[in-house]
Amino acid sequence: MMIYRANDYKIKWLLCGLLLGTVTTLFLPKLLLTNQGAVNTNLEYPNTNTERRFAQYSKWPIFLSDLSYDINAWRSRCWLNQKILPTENSDQYYKTNYTKYSVCQKVIGEIKSIYDIKTKVAEVQYPSAFAEKIKKIFNNDEDLYAKALKQELHFVINKYSFEHTVYNPLRGRRPVQRPEVPIDQYLKETMNKTSQSCDLCNYQNMTAMDSLGRMENRHAYSAANAFKFDQWHSMFMPRQHDVTKLTFDQLKDVYTLAWKWILAVHKQSPAHRFPTLLWDSLPHGGASQVHPHIHTTVHSDHYYGQFESIRSTAEQYYRDYKSVEGHQQTNYFRALQDVHAALNLSLSLGGITVFTPITSRKEYDIVVLAENFDERLIEVIYTILQGYFIKLKQYSFSSCLYLQPLSSKTDDQGSTPVYFRIIPRGQASSLLSEVSSLDLLSIYNVNTLPANLFAEVATWFKPK
Repeated sequence: MMIYRANDYKIKWLLCGLLLGTVTTLFLPKLLLTNQGAVNTNLEYPNTNTERRFAQYSKWPIFLSDLSYDINAWRSRCWLNQKILPTENSDQYYKTNYTKYSVCQKVIGEIKSIYDIKTKVAEVQYPSAFAEKIKKIFNNDEDLYAKALKQELHFVINKYSFEHTVYNPLRGRRPVQRPEVPIDQYLKETMNKTSQSCDLCNYQNMTAMDSLGRMENRHAYSAANAFKFDQWHSMFMPRQHDVTKLTFDQLKDVYTLAWKWILAVHKQSPAHRFPTLLWDSLPHGGASQVHPHIHTTVHSDHYYGQFESIRSTAEQYYRDYKSVEGHQQTNYFRALQDVHAALNLSLSLGGITVFTPITSRKEYDIVVLAENFDERLIEVIYTILQGYFIKLKQYSFSSCLYLQPLSSKTDDQGSTPVYFRIIPRGQASSLLSEVSSLDLLSIYNVNTLPANLFAEVATWFKPK
């Protein structure tokens, strides 16, 4: 009897287990999915409006090319005028008792507000045979060889834009394979060969036009790009096929015509407010044609990503420092100008500033900031081009010219200065690339200190 009852209980519990298992299997997953769906439905994702960041610029203090401090007081009281980048070791770069002067505190504070600059030492050991080879590279200069054993690496990072550069001048002395064809020979042969079948020389028959029609003046003409990268995208070219023979009047006519087209675009479509001019020189510099041509676009809503990130950087800098007592300079671009002037890396030309950035991307990286886009700025750009060609032998380059936002109404929020930047692309006749994974995917590797380049650039603008 007791056995029967025990079995009876087992059967009952087994039936209950089966019933509970069935309910769990059939209904619990649905219940969980229903609740999960309810949770997902209630999620609120912040900032889903992709235009939000572009719409929230402040009205910055106007960009002016004059400094916000007394440069002579800075040089006499603060800086030791070293031709290397400052680091966290202030004793090497600043004069005794510099902290008692307000100008020192202001400028040093401004440098530190944007940049983190450090110097590190990398020690190297060479086997005897290889050491002899290294010494030959340095022409048996014992001082240079000693520096090779303990190499100084200068790291500079912009804490707002995250531009990051490492300088090791000794890397510039590495053996580099020379081009098989001398540069002068390459240029002569290339110009002669391509001029015979140049589509851009035969622009009337071999180039496209946009809805504004073809524009021309004495030395330049327009052509719509056959394969556009923006809604309003045209090209402007000098009649001169050889970029090395480009005259100032020819370059001025190219920019004048491009400006005429930009205004026509904005008149037809006021939403298009952000003009950009991009110029790649020669095939090694990324140009599809040897004939010089400047791509010109007018974008709506905002600038293209890379410059928009700089504009966003300027906004964040303004927000961080607009309420800081004693921080008189809250225009990011003017602060950049202040810093580079303090480090003796900038040249003021009255409304225009030329400087070699301490976050350079390549060896001959030059930036120009201007209050206006006018003939004087074109003169500065032309002078830089001539310096590239004649002094540096750099014929392949990439450059950008970002003009101030256009508007039919008073709208100066997030208004940048005119911004020009030019970067060399290596030897025009070389098959070797001028960039590596460091430059494209990691950190800018530069082998010439900005001070060395600036010493050369400054000579280009001396009165003749």
